Amino acid sequence: MESLPEELQAAITELARDYDGFEFHPVGANGYLVFARNRISGAEVAIKFYYGAPGERRHDEPRLLASIQSPNVLRIIDARNLSEEWAFFLTPRCGDGDLDALIAERPSALQAIDVALGICTGASAIHSNGLIHRDLKPGNIVCEQGIPLIADFGSVRQLAKGETDIPASGHSALYRPPESYETGRYSVQGDIYQIGLVTYQLLGGVLPYDPLEYFSKSDARKYADIADDFERSKFQDSVIHRRAASCDLMNIGTLPPWVGGSARGALRAMTNPNLSKRLGNMGDVAAVLSRMRADTSDWRWQADIARLVREDRVVELRPTGEGLFEPLQAKGDTFRRIPSVQNASLKDLVKRIG
Repeated sequence: MESLPEELQAAITELARDYDGFEFHPVGANGYLVFARNRISGAEVAIKFYYGAPGERRHDEPRLLASIQSPNVLRIIDARNLSEEWAFFLTPRCGDGDLDALIAERPSALQAIDVALGICTGASAIHSNGLIHRDLKPGNIVCEQGIPLIADFGSVRQLAKGETDIPASGHSALYRPPESYETGRYSVQGDIYQIGLVTYQLLGGVLPYDPLEYFSKSDARKYADIADDFERSKFQDSVIHRRAASCDLMNIGTLPPWVGGSARGALRAMTNPNLSKRLGNMGDVAAVLSRMRADTSDWRWQADIARLVREDRVVELRPTGEGLFEPLQAKGDTFRRIPSVQNASLKDLVKRIG
């Protein structure tokens, strides 16, 4: 508390009349995120303190958040100016954490698609207001009772009348669409690209956050010869760009076998480096995801067991330690082998059982 700027200490003292249980989290060089609980209602809130020089765009984030009415965009409770440099706004605290936490839990296939559809609903509301987000990544999307909420509007920008794109954001190199590297511009299709990557992660696709994971042996040798930190960062970004531009950022082979061919085609259509071949609007994305949902069974990983829950039965495919899986079906409180179905590869069993 003592390390905070005086304006923030005074604000916390005032807020303490209505809130307690303060938890402080730095959010970069120009802000703090503070969680607290209302003393009367018990409601959990997030308080974002942000720093910025006076100007018409200083309060863009809370202003833009407040302008969007959507069940999939985080709502503003209050916003206040503290000084010429500091201000803050309050939102509900989402108890499920961000999408990175959900991805780590490995959601079921249908839960993953439903979350992606929710993100599309929020992004559609943003676009209908003439805005583009530019930074749709798991850390900027929170969940409350399984419902995704787009939460961070720090990179959102307004489209000028008659324009179809805006300057690209330099944030989150891993999620930057390839055209933003090449032209420095960003359109609605950039948001679609980012939602495609997030959907891939939700479905179980591996997308390492360490840039070095994308290096070839040649890249690693070149990187080792670079001493300057800035030049190292530029080189990392160039490797990410190259992989994205060659449609080689996602490793489709890491998706579980219940993510079928049509779903994999949809992910490629959302992330195609060629804008003329990428899906063009959120309506197209929602339609593709809805078809994906209809074609997908609700498998999920439970540790190293593949599990399918339906109204009529529960199936588990358990690894045998020989690269094969044993098919079992629930019978009361126990599981018994499915008659006439032999041990086989996970892909073959998923295809047979559905």
